[in-house]
Amino acid sequence: MSVRRWLMQRLPLVISWPLVAEQIGLHGTRVTAVTETALGHAVDLELQPTTSVVRIGMMADQLAVAFGIARVRVLADPLYSHRVTVLLDQQLSIGSVPYESEHNPAGLPMDPLRPMPIGLDDNGEPVATSFYGQSILIGGNPGSGKSVAMRVLLAGLAASRNVSLVGIDPKHAELTLWSPRFDRLVLGNEVEPTVALLTELLTEVQRRAEYLATTNSATLRPSNTHPWMVLVIDEWAETGAAGDQKQRNHINELLRRYLSLGRAVGCTAILCTQRPTSDTVDTGTRTLTTHRFAMKCGDRHQAEAILGVGAFVPDQLISASPGRALWSDGGPAVAVQFANLTDAKIS
Repeated sequence: MSVRRWLMQRLPLVISWPLVAEQIGLHGTRVTAVTETALGHAVDLELQPTTSVVRIGMMADQLAVAFGIARVRVLADPLYSHRVTVLLDQQLSIGSVPYESEHNPAGLPMDPLRPMPIGLDDNGEPVATSFYGQSILIGGNPGSGKSVAMRVLLAGLAASRNVSLVGIDPKHAELTLWSPRFDRLVLGNEVEPTVALLTELLTEVQRRAEYLATTNSATLRPSNTHPWMVLVIDEWAETGAAGDQKQRNHINELLRRYLSLGRAVGCTAILCTQRPTSDTVDTGTRTLTTHRFAMKCGDRHQAEAILGVGAFVPDQLISASPGRALWSDGGPAVAVQFANLTDAKIS
């Protein structure tokens, strides 16, 4: 390590920032605040004319090298164009986060419409959201933490009242741990049981739609008679893989119709895949998923197969730690570290 870099790492950022900025030719910035984050530090800057957020973003890699850190992220101020926050991350993620059960002193099944906790953001703050009426896509390379993400979602659903879980597990692996909580579970990748289950689900969607038409309402809320029905597919790419192409196409069409028609009547899905490519992720079905979580991906094509075109962020995905994902619900993708739920805690 050079003497200059050693010095930059030990000087207060209020002092070291102007020195580094001058060194790499980034002029026209003034430090207004420095705060600690879960990954390092956040430097609030005021920009002078001729210096822009785009210019600082272009210098992110040089800033990371100059400070000797893992990554630099640049966040524009939504209100003022002359203000920007530069995040100096000493590490790429906050690491493994143990799963903490939701506070439930009564011990009764919880409200399915509540925000369900899933993990922490890069600032170390809890992340929770309501998924009712919205389908989810999770994709990533083997070992990226896809099962970690699915377990956390299942934990929130399993603890809820008026939630019916049905599943397809081609690998006979992850969903078997949750089998006591599932109302229907198809194990294996055979065509007949898969088609039978999807056909039954579509029939239920149509039955609910007919009922909803009599209620003068646009949405069906979870109840004893009409629970929130969640179809969980552990490996989308292997669903119906034992059949021929015509049968696979039929299964994909059934799934697409289920997602398309089910939202208003409380029928959604969680689709998981270890092969997030355009060949295995049907684009028509993907567009019907509201929440998309991209775990560690090998290249741009895999990331865009999950999140959509233009969502590839190399330092966020290629080197992502297990359980870390970029999450998009239709807007810009944000990072989240899913909590780690062990086998012993599932019961």
